[in-house]
Amino acid sequence: MPPPAAPQSGPPADPFAPYGTNPQYGTDPQYGTNPQYGTGPQYGTGQQYGGNQPFSAPPQQTPPAGYGVPYQQVPPAPSGTNGFAIASLVFGVMGGVLLGFIFGFVALSQIKKRNQNGKGMAVAGLVLSTIWSLVICGVIGVAIVAANTDTTGTTGTTGTTGDDTSVHSLRIGDCLNDLSTEDEIEELPVVPCTEPHDGEVYAEFKLTETSFPGIEAIEKKADPRCADLLKSYAPAAVDDPAVDTYYLYPTAESWAGGDRAVTCIASFDPARTGKLKG
Repeated sequence: MPPPAAPQSGPPADPFAPYGTNPQYGTDPQYGTNPQYGTGPQYGTGQQYGGNQPFSAPPQQTPPAGYGVPYQQVPPAPSGTNGFAIASLVFGVMGGVLLGFIFGFVALSQIKKRNQNGKGMAVAGLVLSTIWSLVICGVIGVAIVAANTDTTGTTGTTGTTGDDTSVHSLRIGDCLNDLSTEDEIEELPVVPCTEPHDGEVYAEFKLTETSFPGIEAIEKKADPRCADLLKSYAPAAVDDPAVDTYYLYPTAESWAGGDRAVTCIASFDPARTGKLKG
């Protein structure tokens, strides 16, 4: 078979014209009967190129699987520690209850809005302030009870003012009458300090001996000790000639029952009104 002739040069064919009617390839005798370019199924009326169909846009490709997660923004880092949280903790430790509460609540409000650190310190400051509040309330309550007891001039353990009270129930600040020099005293009348009285309880201390030391040994220890304690209770009374020291101490029988207390009493001659201290 002879080689096909070279194609003739000429203007380019219409790229959108169907292959069946293109004059360059359809009726030219050079290509009309050539089995390679003629009416073969490759360029005839095949479904791919026939029908004068317009070119369509290429199909869009779908993204591969695994890329469907949207972009997530990383939350901003905390912008430092809140100053009010630090202040709340400091005042909570120091006992500044009011400021500890105020700064603690302000800090909790700001930390959430400003994305700051310090929530733990603010909570600790509030807890410590609460504990201090309870302690202060307890101290105030005890002080009120003590003040009410002191204004009555009696010990809280006695019933009616002026009744005889066991010497083991006497308390510092009690005002007494009928001090005597008897060897054994079991009771003394407690009276209001606003009334004339013979003595006032001002101190008490415990003996530390393991066995009863005897009356003389107790007196040698009680005389100087009660004198020193009077200087602490009412310094002006030490140089007052109308004031003397008087004390109650355990007997052999009360020692056996566990009594170790020495009660120091300031005695007055003549009787006086008012408290010795203050």
